[in-house]
Amino acid sequence: MFTEKRIIEVEERGRQYFRRRELVDHLGHSLILPETRELKAIEFKDVADGFNLVTLGVIGYLPLTRSITLNIVPKFPIDNLWTMLNVGGETYSRILPTIRRYQKTEKTAPIYLLARSFCHYLRGALSAGFARSYYPRTTAGYYQPRVEFGRTISQYLSRGNPVETVSTVYEFGLDSSINQIVKAGCLHFSKIIPATKEWEDERRLLQTAIETLRRVTAREPNEEEFYLHETVSLRLQRNYEGLLHVYQLLLTGGGIAFSFESSGSELPSFLFNLEDIFERFVRQTFVDALRKEKISVLDGNKRQGKLFEDSKTYPIKPDIVFRRGKNDVIGLGEVKYKPKVKEADRYQIISHVTAARAPVGILISPTNNGESQRLDRLGRIATGAQFYHYRIDLGGDIRAAQDKMVKDIQSLFPAPAEAAEFSS
Repeated sequence: MFTEKRIIEVEERGRQYFRRRELVDHLGHSLILPETRELKAIEFKDVADGFNLVTLGVIGYLPLTRSITLNIVPKFPIDNLWTMLNVGGETYSRILPTIRRYQKTEKTAPIYLLARSFCHYLRGALSAGFARSYYPRTTAGYYQPRVEFGRTISQYLSRGNPVETVSTVYEFGLDSSINQIVKAGCLHFSKIIPATKEWEDERRLLQTAIETLRRVTAREPNEEEFYLHETVSLRLQRNYEGLLHVYQLLLTGGGIAFSFESSGSELPSFLFNLEDIFERFVRQTFVDALRKEKISVLDGNKRQGKLFEDSKTYPIKPDIVFRRGKNDVIGLGEVKYKPKVKEADRYQIISHVTAARAPVGILISPTNNGESQRLDRLGRIATGAQFYHYRIDLGGDIRAAQDKMVKDIQSLFPAPAEAAEFSS
């Protein structure tokens, strides 16, 4: 029986009601895809005659059942999401085994998103096998089938050489026009992806493809050749179409927006964790802005300290460490992508600041609907350390919000002499 496919748009951390028969079959078995369950990106709450689905701080195009797909969007503008991704950096590692359509835009698509997408299609092409076909090869020398008489006369006979010829022979193999373009794409993307552990599988995949196509001559395509996928068998067309389209976006600077559009560009679907994106965005904003002030901004998750002076059992891992020089910690920050900061979050920043002997601790979270960007003072503890909560507005001009956040928080840091006195 044919089931109509539905795409349901829902905000991150939003709720969506489903009737019981939409998510459970007549035998009581769940219809939710196992791959979706494993992602732990959604929760369900039993209500009368159905379920309330709650999304957990992620955004993306998420298949729920075979007939229902969730298009989870952020509560702030899509353009601001791309800005956050560009500022904070993103490896696009949470790629889903499904294809979606993205709205087209004049903005250049993120390079790493294209790299992951290209490798997604390349993995399928390697699994199915590259297309083989007959193609002509022109040789010069002694006789072979199908002599090109015009070129033979002008090149050899007219010069007194009655033996050698110019011939065209047909070979069956991989060195076709479309594979030449795919190899060029592999070489191009192999130079783009970073030499980190997160990209190890992609580097190995590209190297395997280049080795498989070692007898193929790489070359850049012209505009018409981006449609060569139509020349291969139907079984291979989807992978080749994806490879050529992604490579075209890379070469031409074409762009996509995160919004769904039924006639937009087809690319693999990515799932983004907004908690990670927001943390990297805030930290990198300070890195870029405070460098000229000679203030280092570090990731405390990578540079862990000790909670207790005489034990390394319990490390502290603040999201942001503000430091002058090598040892002068002037503040710590905890970034929370949540609508309301809880008591546990305040205790966390207090314990980190106390252990690090820092003079300032700041909780940073986004504003809720209707709130303005602002700095609130929480209080002071017995050590003299001051604590604040900063709310940044992601719904408006995000560049202006970044500048204001840096200015407001930088004003909290003590002068060099004061900070040295505090830490001693």
